[in-house]
Amino acid sequence: MNRSVILDNLRSAWNVGSVFRTAAALNYQEVVLCGVTIQPPSQKLRETSRGTEDLIKWTGFATTLAGIEHKRKQGFRIVAVEAMEESISIEKWRAPLDVAYVMGNEAKGLSEEVLKACDEVVSLPMPGGSVSINVSCAFAAMAYIDGYGNQPSERT
Repeated sequence: MNRSVILDNLRSAWNVGSVFRTAAALNYQEVVLCGVTIQPPSQKLRETSRGTEDLIKWTGFATTLAGIEHKRKQGFRIVAVEAMEESISIEKWRAPLDVAYVMGNEAKGLSEEVLKACDEVVSLPMPGGSVSINVSCAFAAMAYIDGYGNQPSERT
């Protein structure tokens, strides 16, 4: 099982730093930073990441589509995490063996262009009525559910 995360235009150093910490804790192979997503070196990012940007591979791309293509060429299935009517609930979905999750900007979500470039769209259940949670929290929930409660399928 190989795991990566692709961040689409996340401006908050605190969110990006939190994603780095979670990705490092769960042994992700790479954090892909796209568009205006803050990149190391950044003091704000380092404060939140607690230095984990030095422990995990990261790569920057001018666009999210370039980041997606980077992971696709490595054989990863590209899975958007987005709250939308057409998405598959994580409760009913089984992770592929090699997956790169695409996490979007909190204010705008993922663009149609990015969503179309993904192989699947999954969502976290929101039984309390809110339609979304903080992007770093959503990534943490997705990563832990995938790692501990969602056994990979034989799909590639």
